[in-house]
Amino acid sequence: MKRLAVIAVILISALAGATTISEYDSKSAAEKSACVANFIDKMTTDLRAKNPELAQSIRNWFAVKQPGKPLSEGMERLFIELTAVELQAKDGKVDLSRIQVESMIVWVVKQKFSPPSAAKQQPRIIMMP
Repeated sequence: MKRLAVIAVILISALAGATTISEYDSKSAAEKSACVANFIDKMTTDLRAKNPELAQSIRNWFAVKQPGKPLSEGMERLFIELTAVELQAKDGKVDLSRIQVESMIVWVVKQKFSPPSAAKQQPRIIMMP
């Protein structure tokens, strides 16, 4: 329960100035990387005061490359989820201008670090008005 409260605090505090997937897709590779890194930094900095161990685990999940792979496990998972949403957009099922990259990051973090019962819930993607 404590982790769910922490994730709620992260979501609320970190979504200011959010970037839609459409905006994200129009950025260069360096800008995309900076966008994700800045959000993860802000999210884990906010979390560190309440749960430093979890904050460090999240940061490492996104930053530490897997042996023999070009990406960390967290970045790989984020790219998988972003690709899935982009495929749904091609089928006309979602509007990428209404989905925030930051909400996708929070979603993959919640999947990895929430207690098993909480992680089974359907995603709650924040839609832009």
